[in-house]
Amino acid sequence: MYSSHTYLKRKTPEPGINRQEFISHLIEEYYTTTNVEAQEQVSANLANFAYDPINWDYLKSAEALKLFVELLQTPNEKLQLYGTAGLCNICLDKQSHDFILEKSHLKCIQTLLVKTENLEITLNILTLIYQLLTSLDAGYDKAFILTIEILKKIKFYCQSIKDQRIINISTLILEDFAQRHEFIELKDVATTNTPPAAAYPEVKVIKRFTQNELDQFSQLTGDKNIVHSSSLPIEERRVHGAFLNAIVAGIIGTKFPGPGTIVLEQRFAFLEPCRVETDTEIYIRLLKARKISLVSYECIQNQRVIFQGEAKLLLTAINK
Repeated sequence: MYSSHTYLKRKTPEPGINRQEFISHLIEEYYTTTNVEAQEQVSANLANFAYDPINWDYLKSAEALKLFVELLQTPNEKLQLYGTAGLCNICLDKQSHDFILEKSHLKCIQTLLVKTENLEITLNILTLIYQLLTSLDAGYDKAFILTIEILKKIKFYCQSIKDQRIINISTLILEDFAQRHEFIELKDVATTNTPPAAAYPEVKVIKRFTQNELDQFSQLTGDKNIVHSSSLPIEERRVHGAFLNAIVAGIIGTKFPGPGTIVLEQRFAFLEPCRVETDTEIYIRLLKARKISLVSYECIQNQRVIFQGEAKLLLTAINK
């Protein structure tokens, strides 16, 4: 039940409680105490405060949202639970919604969803994702929230988790926000014996990006961002994301499926920087071989996936 200012004034004894000071005190206590149980209690209290919209401005002013995000990165599952609960409770506030969607904050949420085995934390994050998706600004690409990795995780919940709450919210996310071909694929997987990834036809290409190639790409596109420049130490330089994606498209169009292939639609995510002068393993895997085909792809450096995605392809007569 939400509170009103009139109700709070009636229920608060004289000389009263300054909510802003009290919430700020809780934040300070979290950072100053060395007692884990005290931190857990403070975090639980703040998450509960976030349930009532009348507290949102106080929480924002005290930078409680920053604390909620920090809680996701601790190894303590209780703190993770309270952090996700706090974000879930306050995310309908516009400023809080925008704060959560900042790249580094969203990444913390996505990372925790992928690695956690705690069903309550999972439920909180899925609910948070659904609420974020339902109130996106026009022009915001939902693919930043529903990355390939997150979609696969949500599909896994629909198929393998017995908790009906998680099944329900996962199904809602996929039905309301996933691309149609992704949801159809989910239904196919649920009713057929899908072979493991290694059973699909695939091609592997190893590419090493050179600084000379980056310079040429910068000259061609006008993208002369310093992060691609030789003025930085080699370990800090990044290959252009568009360049990496173009290499993938080149493999699709010349090697697999091959000449005549037309890309109709792509969904992809840059998970980590692509480094120059480092072997990059590029895998293209054919998931559906039809006139409108589906491939997945991933790029790996030093045994870490740095780029992955899926593409819907039109196979023309030249392919045959």
